[in-house]
Amino acid sequence: MEKKEKEFILNKGLMLGLVLLIFPIIDLTFGLNMSLTNYLIVFFLAWTVVYTYFVVKWSKEFASYYELFSFRDAFRILFVISAIGFGVLTVGKSLLWTFSYPDKYVEINEKRELSFFSMQKSVIDNAYTQGAFSEDEYEDQLELYSSGKQLLTDKWDVIRKEGLGTTYFLQILITVLFFIAIYCAILALFVRKKETFIKTN
Repeated sequence: MEKKEKEFILNKGLMLGLVLLIFPIIDLTFGLNMSLTNYLIVFFLAWTVVYTYFVVKWSKEFASYYELFSFRDAFRILFVISAIGFGVLTVGKSLLWTFSYPDKYVEINEKRELSFFSMQKSVIDNAYTQGAFSEDEYEDQLELYSSGKQLLTDKWDVIRKEGLGTTYFLQILITVLFFIAIYCAILALFVRKKETFIKTN
């Protein structure tokens, strides 16, 4: 890989990380009072659109310098830019949440996860009302719900007491990169095909 290519990938990766840092800042500012619907729109839909737009845009820009751009090349550029970007994001989140606002992080995410559990309770109640559960089955479902909710509460109590830890977001990064690799492979198929199509016309 030439020096210019390395600089291009590094610069775009750093830019991606800085762009994605907008989302934890939004979470810090509005997360505590954000509804689940808005949370899904911002942190799943909007996040996916922003991330996809930039990595595909930069991959095509990179590919434009080559006459041929294989799946392997497309995947490599997509994933390396993403890995650098998420590395920057992880450092930023650690500085923001682990060292600056750890209590706020726990408060926001505990409330959010409990809200998801409340939705599950509503589903159970509706199913029971419609006759999907017998009385015993309903009680079993409520018991499972209560156990899960208690485990969730205990988890956040431990984090609140012991702190997030310096490797908390690094551990999350490892899992995220696994799924990002799969997503980059899917995007690489489209980038490769589109580039080949352009070159043959």
